[in-house]
Amino acid sequence: MILLKNGTIFDCDTGSYIDKDILIGDKKILQVSSNIDIHDSKIQVIDVKEKIICPGFIDAHSHIGMWTLTEKGNDANECVEPMTPTMKAIDAVNPMDTAFKDAYASGITTVMVCPGSGNAVGGQGAIIKTWGEDVEEMIVKSPAAMKMAFGENPKNVYSAQGKSPSSRMATASLIKELLTKAYMYFKEKKEGNAADYDAKLEAFIPVFEGKMPLKIHAHRADDISMAVKIAEKFNLKATLDHCTEGYLIKDYLKNKDFPVMIGPLFSFRSKDELKNASAKCAGILRDSGMLVSLISDHPFTNCKYLPLYAGLLSKYGFSQEEALKALTINPARALGIDDRIGSIEEGKDADLVIFDNEPLESLTNVVMTIINGIIVYEG
Repeated sequence: MILLKNGTIFDCDTGSYIDKDILIGDKKILQVSSNIDIHDSKIQVIDVKEKIICPGFIDAHSHIGMWTLTEKGNDANECVEPMTPTMKAIDAVNPMDTAFKDAYASGITTVMVCPGSGNAVGGQGAIIKTWGEDVEEMIVKSPAAMKMAFGENPKNVYSAQGKSPSSRMATASLIKELLTKAYMYFKEKKEGNAADYDAKLEAFIPVFEGKMPLKIHAHRADDISMAVKIAEKFNLKATLDHCTEGYLIKDYLKNKDFPVMIGPLFSFRSKDELKNASAKCAGILRDSGMLVSLISDHPFTNCKYLPLYAGLLSKYGFSQEEALKALTINPARALGIDDRIGSIEEGKDADLVIFDNEPLESLTNVVMTIINGIIVYEG
């Protein structure tokens, strides 16, 4: 057991800092209270006076462990056909990827790792902790989302092969066709009819049951609106990932119940659909009432820079407290795991990061990272 004494914790409910002690045991937060006084030689007492304790950060869109910056390290895209819903990200994660240390050393304790965007339907994502020797012990939830992609990536991959989709028309058509077939398959099974087993369609059953959202890659405004229309047509949960031009259609999006995952910010305009990228996007969508989370899209920006990205947003309409929420409770809610992580509460996973100053300031250091009640990093 660990007792963190005299610390200042970030309260996600109020967005404020309060002085509390934290007792940790059995991988969980056991108690959050003022002046916890327990005399037990088995308890490791750590004085964190003048330190700030935050919930472990969550990177809600990453390819960590699946993809390095060379193609030899790319296990995130199975680009032999455009619809691969049976692919599982968890089967490609390398826990020994050094980027995991970069993640937890910067305070990131949980990631949503997902297939890439080379396919219109890329496969199933997983939510994992950033520390562990075997991927099975790192899992929070798997499968956790069905990855889809609109825009340039699928059409560029397959036009180069002389295959469909080579246009946005074809991408939308293929996705709608597959979802229609998957819904009919789901409906037949639900009604007790003996549908012939189809692995691709079977993968969508948790999606239609409302247990697993779509995770939709979309940059351009028309791609974002197409993603929304398709999700609404089939009455499916979804997150809008990247959402680069979302601020241009804020009035359209503000009444939609789809969380947005904004990022990466630290990247250049490498393709046409990024030409309107703006650091103001997250703040504008937040002001429109949307649930905003921040993402690294590792390795396209290294995950360790995600807290710096969050800190930069204070120049563009975010307070430091709102930026912290976009790394903690907001992604936890968007991913449906806020019963376990995302805030410092009794009964939740003991995933904590301790800072020597304001968490998102560039000169602040991570003093300690705790995952599942284990100290995994000391700065």
